[in-house]
Amino acid sequence: MASDAIACDIFVDISGTDCAVPFSKLSEALEILQPGQTLMAVSKKQALQSDIPAFCRQRGLKLLDQGETQDGYYFLIQLES
Repeated sequence: MASDAIACDIFVDISGTDCAVPFSKLSEALEILQPGQTLMAVSKKQALQSDIPAFCRQRGLKLLDQGETQDGYYFLIQLES
């Protein structure tokens, strides 16, 4: 499945970023997300497949889906009500 086929409220491309930058970008996007809304993050870094779920657990976010596309990896995150 292509990540652009998944409905979301906010889209964040964290490709090409290192260290804390992906999480900084995610945190900025989460500030405008309303409870129940979803955020789609995409990246080309395989390491984020374990880092993003850990980030979600720490922040009390719901990771609805994650997967791999031919372009990289996607993460569908929901801000719980």
